[in-house]
Amino acid sequence: MAESLMANSERFSDLNPSYGTLSLTEFVHQYENSLPEARLFELTLPWLAATEEFMLPENSQVIVHCLYHTRKGQEPVLNIAWPLVHSLDNKNKSSKQQISSLTSFYSSVAEPLFLIAPAKEQLQQLFSYIAQEHHWHSMQLGAFEEGIVAQALVEYFPYQRIFSKTDNVYQTGISDYASYYQQRPSQLRNTIKRREKKLAKAHQYRTEIITDINAFSDAFTAYKMIYQHSWKGDEYSFNFIERVCLAALAENKLRLGILFVDDEPAAAQLWFLQSTYDDNATQGNSGQLHTTASIFKLAYTPKYQQYSVGSILSLALSEHVIRKDHVNSIEFGMGSEPYKKDWLTDKRTRQSYQIFNPTSIYGKLAIMRHLVLPRLVNLFTRKSK
Repeated sequence: MAESLMANSERFSDLNPSYGTLSLTEFVHQYENSLPEARLFELTLPWLAATEEFMLPENSQVIVHCLYHTRKGQEPVLNIAWPLVHSLDNKNKSSKQQISSLTSFYSSVAEPLFLIAPAKEQLQQLFSYIAQEHHWHSMQLGAFEEGIVAQALVEYFPYQRIFSKTDNVYQTGISDYASYYQQRPSQLRNTIKRREKKLAKAHQYRTEIITDINAFSDAFTAYKMIYQHSWKGDEYSFNFIERVCLAALAENKLRLGILFVDDEPAAAQLWFLQSTYDDNATQGNSGQLHTTASIFKLAYTPKYQQYSVGSILSLALSEHVIRKDHVNSIEFGMGSEPYKKDWLTDKRTRQSYQIFNPTSIYGKLAIMRHLVLPRLVNLFTRKSK
């Protein structure tokens, strides 16, 4: 990782930028063994490949936009890669071309892939190539956390708006399970104790946390059964979920928890792990390892709701990832449901942006509709008061 960031110390102007595109398959073949570790599992190549396979809209394709830098007499070196979906408007098969992040409702964040430390000037160079080399009338990019990608985007594109916002509930600085447990509200701790005692008195129950391939098939069947009997109903794509789980399992990054009551599956949760080294890495020092547990899916059967089986399982998984996997942070993905603040302490906002192309007819119409007219309405509304 430290070596991959060395290029950041060189002046951007001392290198010759160039641009190219690849299919996602070509990109994976060329670079899967040379990319730095992503900070979240949903930003990894297996997740992106599964998104392309199972979640891609009709009339669309994934193009990986690559920014290279070349030193004189040397081969181009990849600095930034951004897999984006290029598609036609489903309502109009004309030239209303749209570009969007390679994401879906299963993903809570989307980012370019950096082989160097992110720099605003380099991002904007890539924006320029994407905007000028392709036909498009709008882009929908994100969700991004506050940071250099969002800053570069807002500064570069003059016609953009925030398309959506979502909350990410998380907690960092976790050092040990005992202190994490004591930070939980007393009402939550007492409720779990009472319900667990009640459950143990009425039934036999056990929890299993699946970490190896041999136990996965039966556990995933139990997960699907629980999910379909829960308030959530049927899943959009169990194929997608199974694919990312198997990819994570191959790297020891999946924690699939199942709670059984009298041998009947009653609650299930999918958590992913991802480890990176911090930004203080220097030559000869790889930095401190930081491991994040991402809570992806939770479900329980209403039959056992009175025992808080979901909370009992959440506590068991929290203890497992903190004590055995030594995670430093836990995050909930997306959404700010009230129960999440009992488990984790902090919240940040992630935003998606819609960008309009002022050089296309559809882009100009969208600018009028989404940017100009709302401002005029607000202006006249204020004047009338």
